[in-house]
Amino acid sequence: MIFINTQIRLLITLPMLVGIAFAESDKASVERMFQSARQMSDIRTNGAPSFRLEGNLRIIPKAPGQETTGRYTEIWLSQTKWRREVETSSFHRVEIGGANRKWLVDTGTGGPDTVFHSDLTLLFSPANPRITGIAERKLDETAATCVKSRTGWSKNVDCLDDQTGFFLLREERRMEGNGGHHSCVYRNYQKFADRWFPRTIRCTNDPGDDIELTISKLSVEASVEESLFSKPEGAIETANCLGRAMRPEAIHSPDPKYPDHHKENSTVVLWTIVGVDGKPQDLRVARSGGEDFDQPALDIVRQWRFKPSTCDGAPVPEQINIEIAFRKF
Repeated sequence: MIFINTQIRLLITLPMLVGIAFAESDKASVERMFQSARQMSDIRTNGAPSFRLEGNLRIIPKAPGQETTGRYTEIWLSQTKWRREVETSSFHRVEIGGANRKWLVDTGTGGPDTVFHSDLTLLFSPANPRITGIAERKLDETAATCVKSRTGWSKNVDCLDDQTGFFLLREERRMEGNGGHHSCVYRNYQKFADRWFPRTIRCTNDPGDDIELTISKLSVEASVEESLFSKPEGAIETANCLGRAMRPEAIHSPDPKYPDHHKENSTVVLWTIVGVDGKPQDLRVARSGGEDFDQPALDIVRQWRFKPSTCDGAPVPEQINIEIAFRKF
């Protein structure tokens, strides 16, 4: 009862979508609509202006507990020169992108793994989804066209505003292991240069905590110190793939031993780098399931082996999260 997700993702539960007859002409129309929506809101493409983005984070726990607040900052000059930071009272992550590589360094404890899912900042996947159907819906009284698609590991729904063409909702249902849901709602679009970008994004993760990002600043960045894009001391290096990316695939994934003297269910989220040799490296607990569950999860994943991630066919190291679900039957 184990599944893997690549990044670190309010749950919007939609009624069953009733598909409209999906002819080839429909598919071509939907693909054009998708491309248009992406062009309007993708602020990280070649030719887009450089920018600084700042926002406030709220991390809302599913279990009883206190909300965590923090800051998100991004400086983007190009697809091969960017810097992103997440900071809370106890944790700080810096991620820097360069030509064909990126660097990652964490300090502190209690890193909110839900922050690092790309949909939180409307960061589009380079992969083209396989569109399987369309349906008409109303979201908060807004008429929307919802597009169903599949990748190799998930079923997805993307809903676009019929009037503006903006993304309103992105929802992912993972098919591997014990599955999981992730959805993000996008609101309050405002103009930035020749594009439009949401200023409020709320994502629900199951399993995982809910998270909200309110963008306080999105402005053109004219001048930036070059030192901000240097490799940080102690950073881990992975690939910054701008071509065809394939994520790691577990090829040997034995189940963990359920801890003695326990009856409850638990889920542990582990953070690791899958090396080009297919072995997990720098394995650590991203979200604890309890001390007695964390250690069996670490012990078993050290035995896992992967088909490594590739970029344009060449093996590259890649960071992933692994969720280990302990269920007592």
